[in-house]
Amino acid sequence: MKRLSKVHTTTYILRFAFLSLLVAGLLATCAGQPQNPAGTSTQDPPMPQLTVDTHGILDTTGTVPQSFMAQLRSRSDAVQAHGYQIVVVFFNDLASDPHQFATDVFNKNGIGSKDTNNGVLFVLYLQKPGKDGHTPWLTYITGGGISGALPDTLMDDYAQTTFVPARAQGHWQDGLLAFYARVYAAEQDPAVAREWQATHPFPSSGANPPGNTTSNLDPVVIVILVSLAIVFWLVISAIVAARRRENFFYTAFRLLGRILLILALLSRGTRRGSFSGRGGGGAWGGGGSSPSSGGDV
Repeated sequence: MKRLSKVHTTTYILRFAFLSLLVAGLLATCAGQPQNPAGTSTQDPPMPQLTVDTHGILDTTGTVPQSFMAQLRSRSDAVQAHGYQIVVVFFNDLASDPHQFATDVFNKNGIGSKDTNNGVLFVLYLQKPGKDGHTPWLTYITGGGISGALPDTLMDDYAQTTFVPARAQGHWQDGLLAFYARVYAAEQDPAVAREWQATHPFPSSGANPPGNTTSNLDPVVIVILVSLAIVFWLVISAIVAARRRENFFYTAFRLLGRILLILALLSRGTRRGSFSGRGGGGAWGGGGSSPSSGGDV
């Protein structure tokens, strides 16, 4: 009887350990997946997918007035009709570098023409204070093919003379529209940039240097998550192999295959559901890319 009791006790301990490790593994897996589509100060938002129905204007927060969104969509349609793309995306906040995240949004959505790289992206983080202490933070990204028409120094000057003062007075929407209009005018006519540079030979002090590539993920976090996953896999494999009297390596690789399959299914479901209900249709973007040009205010 004592031996039977020990067997039952061992079984319960193994089951408890299995459940504990399973929960820990699931928590570790979910730890790297953002939950808030608009982002927070401690968590990046998921990467948005621009579609035809968004007209290149996307509010992940659900707080931007619809009348203002309609104005932006109307302007975006007019810009695209002339062969350009100027995108505006709204988030609440983020944990990582705002410029690098905006660059990723630009490149993963292929903003602008693939042949001319003439796209522009404005990303506004509504709850993040800008460099002058006023919200929202604005990051602007330009395509790699329009550095002549829209050099970073010109973009910074436009931002400092339109958006920044309007934001300080509590009218950032008006400032964004004014910035948008000046950028589009310069994008259409490269002579604007040449004339501006003739009178401004030195770079503006507020320009953001290209190539700011702060990583979105902390390497320490990655190491911790990978270590937890490996420990979880090996412990469960050992338990299952012992109970079934199987070869450890055979059991370990069989479980690894199942775990990878489950994670792949979860990842696919997350991508499909991240922006459900926010617009349909085909992808919006022509295959453009940016080397992280632009700036932040």
